[in-house]
Amino acid sequence: MKSLSNRLIIAGVSIFVSLISHTIVVASGEEETGVKLRPIPSDRYLPQTPVSPRGYIWPSQGNLTSGFGPRFGKLHTGVDIAAPIGTPIVAAASGVVVFAGWSNKGLGYQVSIRHPDGNVSVYGHNQRLLVTSGQNVEQGQQIAEMGSTGFSTGPHLHFEIRPGGRKAINPIAFLPGQRPDLTPQQAELIRRRNSGDFQ
Repeated sequence: MKSLSNRLIIAGVSIFVSLISHTIVVASGEEETGVKLRPIPSDRYLPQTPVSPRGYIWPSQGNLTSGFGPRFGKLHTGVDIAAPIGTPIVAAASGVVVFAGWSNKGLGYQVSIRHPDGNVSVYGHNQRLLVTSGQNVEQGQQIAEMGSTGFSTGPHLHFEIRPGGRKAINPIAFLPGQRPDLTPQQAELIRRRNSGDFQ
């Protein structure tokens, strides 16, 4: 199995990741190369963040490590937010849990929530689930703990929004304009990359 740094270089995203995340430390040596993430205080996760005009909040605190779009020759159908195992994952909007369990599609322990607008939000790679199918949840309520289950290269949340429960679209369009943990320059880089305005 190739190391994480080799995968990032092959994917051509190592420059992008280093630009948006000042917490990546690549270790040298033959045994393993990995990513070291700074601890994130529990009082900084997202119930305190503003709500977007569409009514959603960011589902977790951490570093945005991968956006929506082509990756490894296929479509990456969400955004990835990396943070230490156990970081709280919260409902991006109120709704009803329609799935909470193991996903056979690579997302490991997954939660899916149907919202009043008909959209379904998906939260993958969780370490521990704190909700069950059929349960009503409120926006900002903790639903899981971040993990690295399923097809995952390290602890992170894979977050999707599926309008009408169908094909996933870029969730950035549903979330507040700027992540609280990004500088304005990092936020602009991500906005340009996700809008296709990247030169």
